[in-house]
Amino acid sequence: MKILLQILLVLALAPVLAAQPSSPGKEAQEAPKPSETAYKLSFRIYELEDGKRINERAYVFPTISAPPSQRPHHSAIKAGVRTPITSKEQIHYLDVGVNIDCVLEDVEGKLMANISIELSNFAMPDQLEDPRHGGDPVLRQMKQDFRLQLPVGKPVMVTSLDDINSKKRTQIEVTATRFE
Repeated sequence: MKILLQILLVLALAPVLAAQPSSPGKEAQEAPKPSETAYKLSFRIYELEDGKRINERAYVFPTISAPPSQRPHHSAIKAGVRTPITSKEQIHYLDVGVNIDCVLEDVEGKLMANISIELSNFAMPDQLEDPRHGGDPVLRQMKQDFRLQLPVGKPVMVTSLDDINSKKRTQIEVTATRFE
């Protein structure tokens, strides 16, 4: 009887044991499908005034490209603050900062990117001369959506925007590198 119980126990546990990761102590990680490629996207945002760099910020995140026949992977990074805005006894929150959304595709051996970039910040005190805002925060916002081919390993300036209220310019550069 004991032998029969042992055999039944082994048979019952066999599917569970087969599903365990091959290396003990490590969780099984889902590897990208053979037609997918993992990339690291590096965004650099430069602020210039009178042609000189006065500020630089970097945002780096991983993403996976897929051929058009597969469902694309969406990658995003959001950094900033949530600002409360009160109106008629209700509080709404406004996201202020940087939002970058990206989808990569391998199209006939070329890396194609759909990118949406939104930058917002509070206006400087010298830009608040218009009394219509009534004391509420005034935001400056830049938003751009585009599709382009990204060369792997080479930085590409994807946009350059002038601030309409100053002599400042914002330039955004992206570099895609493969994870090895």
